[in-house]
Amino acid sequence: MPKAKDFSASAVNLCNPPEIGEKLKELHDAQSKADTLDAVLKAIPEYEELQAQQRLVGDITAQIKGMIDAQGSYQDLDNERYALKYSRATKQYHAEPFIENYPKYAPAVIENSVNVKALEGLLKGGLLTEEGLEAYGVLTKKVDYAYYVRLEVKRCL
Repeated sequence: MPKAKDFSASAVNLCNPPEIGEKLKELHDAQSKADTLDAVLKAIPEYEELQAQQRLVGDITAQIKGMIDAQGSYQDLDNERYALKYSRATKQYHAEPFIENYPKYAPAVIENSVNVKALEGLLKGGLLTEEGLEAYGVLTKKVDYAYYVRLEVKRCL
């Protein structure tokens, strides 16, 4: 069985509000019912109920996202239930400040832009640090956010 994902390092305001845990249970129940109905009822009139459950799943997911923004993120590793907003950072390296502040390494790193693989080698080798690169404006990080609302549903079909 694969190990549960742990978002502790990137989740925003991870404080496991119990209301979100209960809302995830509600989502699990709605999704399970929707999956069962989809497999069994496609050709019969109850298919409309399936469509209603699918809309309910979408509505509950939207509610959970609003709750995350208002109350904080939720993570239950034992049951693999997640309702969290997490951050993602995109690194950007800038040639001009690198050349100004690290002229010794510029020929190895600078082409028309920063050779990220070579620069990562210098970082890995301990010759440079991300903090130093950030201080000189060589490295900036763009942080954005994404939602991850998921629970592992054991399929029985």
